[in-house]
Amino acid sequence: MKKIMVLLFAVFFITGCQIVRTDNLSIDEITNKVLNEKIKMNNMSLEGYKYYLPKGISLKSKTDRNSILYYNKSKIYLYVDIISYYNKVDNTYSTNEKGFYSKEIKIGNKKGYLEINKVYNKYFIEFMYNFAKIEAYVEYEDINNIVLNSAIILNSIKYNELIIGSLIGSNNLNYNEEVYDIFTSKRETGNFLDYVEQYGTYEDTSGELPDENSIEIEETE
Repeated sequence: MKKIMVLLFAVFFITGCQIVRTDNLSIDEITNKVLNEKIKMNNMSLEGYKYYLPKGISLKSKTDRNSILYYNKSKIYLYVDIISYYNKVDNTYSTNEKGFYSKEIKIGNKKGYLEINKVYNKYFIEFMYNFAKIEAYVEYEDINNIVLNSAIILNSIKYNELIIGSLIGSNNLNYNEEVYDIFTSKRETGNFLDYVEQYGTYEDTSGELPDENSIEIEETE
């Protein structure tokens, strides 16, 4: 068994003896390093897929295709598009030259994009990868850590084709679930402000604060 320790200020790859400080990394470097890792562990299992939720991220609620997560008082919305996965939808992303950050992602046979836009005094993150999408509205100082955790979650998603096939089958157009376009940025639809209202500050009243010192990923060979 090997462990990958991802710290807020350092990424420890135990097997490779590699230490990388995330505060010295660009967003490109963070996404490239995490998305090129093979994450085999999972601790969240839903109908048709499973994924790994890093330590320090708390789960507020979930349905079959949606999870609401929290990190450092920021709400994180995860949507997993099993219909697009089943139909192997292939879409293109148009970069936003005026945004804070905008880039199409292609690693192996997985595609997606990461777009960050400044909305009022905070930053709206849209991270789509591996037929799933994460959205968050965060402070500037939280951008790298949200990107890091989002990359871990999205890269860890594993789909069960047999279950998804039984759910959707040949009648996929009649699959009774909310239609959500993960391939299109809110920048293109003009829905930024609607989502900003949903991603308000979260006050944790449970008395159990996330561990902000480390995120642990365990992998089995």
